[in-house]
Amino acid sequence: MSTYILRYFPIKARAEVARLLLLASGDKFTNVIPEWPEEKDNQPLGQLPVLIETLEDGTEFELSDSIAIEKYLARKSNLLVKSGPMDTAREDQLSSQIKDVIDMHIAHMYAPEDSREFIEAQYRSKAEAFVKYHEKILAENGSNGHYFGSKTTYMDIALFAFITGIRQPGENAIEGCADYFSKRNAPGLNKVYETVQTSSIAALYVATLK
Repeated sequence: MSTYILRYFPIKARAEVARLLLLASGDKFTNVIPEWPEEKDNQPLGQLPVLIETLEDGTEFELSDSIAIEKYLARKSNLLVKSGPMDTAREDQLSSQIKDVIDMHIAHMYAPEDSREFIEAQYRSKAEAFVKYHEKILAENGSNGHYFGSKTTYMDIALFAFITGIRQPGENAIEGCADYFSKRNAPGLNKVYETVQTSSIAALYVATLK
């Protein structure tokens, strides 16, 4: 059985899906918070998250980029959509859209005060488009709490982790950032959130939030 190290900052952002998947897998893993920016040059691409897998024979596999890490772990847990290349492409698109919104939050957290108003305006536009499009996709799948079919897949988990994080936005967050994704404004998204929240896949991760 492999063991893992997951390197990331102490915030709920780009590494939450990976953390949930590692907990669900039962594999042993360690969260590591690097000193930053002192350890930046030690990372493969000078950024986080980074996943390091050590196989049983001692071989190490290092992976950077949050989406690549998520999909690698989801593939190992048999959670990626399997209903054909169109749905795979849609899965890629939808998960990238989540990353785009998360990236705007992080940009706002660390941006100079005089540039935050511009980021907030961009965020409002992107969040509104996100909700409208994702609600449409979910309605096309029967508004059943899943993006694809009737079983929990990687995309459902990614959405759950995203909403969990956006409801705990932290310091320098965009004011009202979670309102766009409320149950009133995004009922389909919230049905996915609730479906995953009560699933066995997310049980260990949810326990860490209490």
